[in-house]
Amino acid sequence: MPQRGGRYSGSNRQQAQPRVAYPLPKDTNILVKPYVEWCLNYGLRIERLLLCKEGTWDLTQQAKKRLGIRSFQHPELVALLDAYRHRWEALLAELRGQGWTVKPFPMYADSRVVVGLGSESVLETNIRLHRIYGFPIIPGSALKGLARAYAKLVAHVKEEEYVFQEVFGTASPEARAGKVIFLDAIPANPKKLKLELDVMNPHYSEYYRGGDVPPADYLNPTPIYFLTIGPGSEFLFAVTSESPELASKAEAWLRGGLKELGVGAKTTAGYGYWTA
Repeated sequence: MPQRGGRYSGSNRQQAQPRVAYPLPKDTNILVKPYVEWCLNYGLRIERLLLCKEGTWDLTQQAKKRLGIRSFQHPELVALLDAYRHRWEALLAELRGQGWTVKPFPMYADSRVVVGLGSESVLETNIRLHRIYGFPIIPGSALKGLARAYAKLVAHVKEEEYVFQEVFGTASPEARAGKVIFLDAIPANPKKLKLELDVMNPHYSEYYRGGDVPPADYLNPTPIYFLTIGPGSEFLFAVTSESPELASKAEAWLRGGLKELGVGAKTTAGYGYWTA
């Protein structure tokens, strides 16, 4: 059967195989197909270069397998990650040059980590990847929230206390920003970075969707695949402030949160924990 718009089916018409395509315009499908395996940007692969069933746009089994373990040791990716880390370090050096206190530190994933699991994606689940380069990052906003939670829940610092308000800011009516900046955490070493495929297996999906079927063992489980940062991956974290005291406090709270509370989704199931 001739191809049309990059979509194709099996050669045997009697099998009635579903047509598959990339979630792209028809002319782009034709152009991109020979170069799919050359794409080193994992974010682009997930969003635009996984084959879907035409009509339903569900991922094919082949596409789900392509979500498997992914390393970042290709020479071009190593060079890209190294260059990005150097720019990140240059930013910290510039801040120091302007009189700011900067507290960078490395941490290793002690378990699988997934940040952004419930955000919008072409998949059922998601993971936060750098929008341009496609490698995993941990947003500074998530790290600030983690440090704040540790300060309240573990260090027992009250929101009314001066140091808490200075680090994290205050809400309305007298809203003001905190005096500490939490930078995005980035991969420290491409050789110690990988994405791993994991799976959730809810057994009562029909019941959870609000149907009339009660939860019982006769319902079929529904595997949901999702990507995680693999254990042993090394990341660089940093906080910075014009106040050395506030920077030290924020660093201590962030370190404690990473070790004891975990960052991202599924922390109650053991995900998201870090070690020095």
